[in-house]
Amino acid sequence: MQEDLDQTQTETQASAAEASAAAQKALALLARCEQCRSGLERKLLQKGYSKDTVEGVLDALEERGLLDDLRFARAWLNSRRIGHFEGRTRLLSELAARGIGKETAKKAVDVFFEEFDEEEICARAVKKFLSQGKSGEKLMAAMIRAGFSYKMAANVLREISDD
Repeated sequence: MQEDLDQTQTETQASAAEASAAAQKALALLARCEQCRSGLERKLLQKGYSKDTVEGVLDALEERGLLDDLRFARAWLNSRRIGHFEGRTRLLSELAARGIGKETAKKAVDVFFEEFDEEEICARAVKKFLSQGKSGEKLMAAMIRAGFSYKMAANVLREISDD
């Protein structure tokens, strides 16, 4: 009986030590840059922490406001707009690929396009693709891959050709 209590106590101490180490690692990663839950989970699991420990640490970080997928998505979108000219569809799929939930991604993208005009970004993309020698169907295909709707791309192309 005493052996069972000693083993349980040892396991509890080991679990607490693992949780503390995982929390320290998570905080160190968050100190470097904003993280999303799925990315941070993947990184901690790769370090060898147990799934239960990682889930507990991530839940605690979210409760304390240190981990927030919406905040990550907004920061990622703001950094992405420098040098990249992408539309709604592409941005949503990029966020999904990073493990951001559909509703959170939609909210972040909606806020992003309240701050930055999607048609202006589309026009910049058209100019970029034109400078790369794209025209006709190849230009339109590039615009669709960049995440712009056919209608928006066609309207912007019409406006640019009218100028």
